[in-house]
Amino acid sequence: DHGIKLARRTADHINATDGLEILVEPQFASVLFRVVPHNYPHELIDSLNQNVADELFARGEANIGVTRVNNLQSLKITLLSPVATFDNVKALLSQVLSEAERIKDAIENNTYIPPID
Repeated sequence: DHGIKLARRTADHINATDGLEILVEPQFASVLFRVVPHNYPHELIDSLNQNVADELFARGEANIGVTRVNNLQSLKITLLSPVATFDNVKALLSQVLSEAERIKDAIENNTYIPPID
């Protein structure tokens, strides 16, 4: 019950946050979303999302799932831990946005070197 409520609250937060987009309404305790920077080339958004997850994982900061939804690269967080809080989720989403901001220009300029091959 906690995870389901937290997922719903997380989806509402994502819907209200510039630069983030829900791809499907939460199912159980999973939230599928992606980063969509304003005026960013559509054809690079999948790469940006994959690399945001890879960067955070490679540095040991977060383990965000990556999957495809309706042929779009999606980030996935699963909120099953009974100790997870909304503040934890907001901090994670802030990290996601910060990482996207950090690497998006390098991806667009084709100078980005991924942390994971």
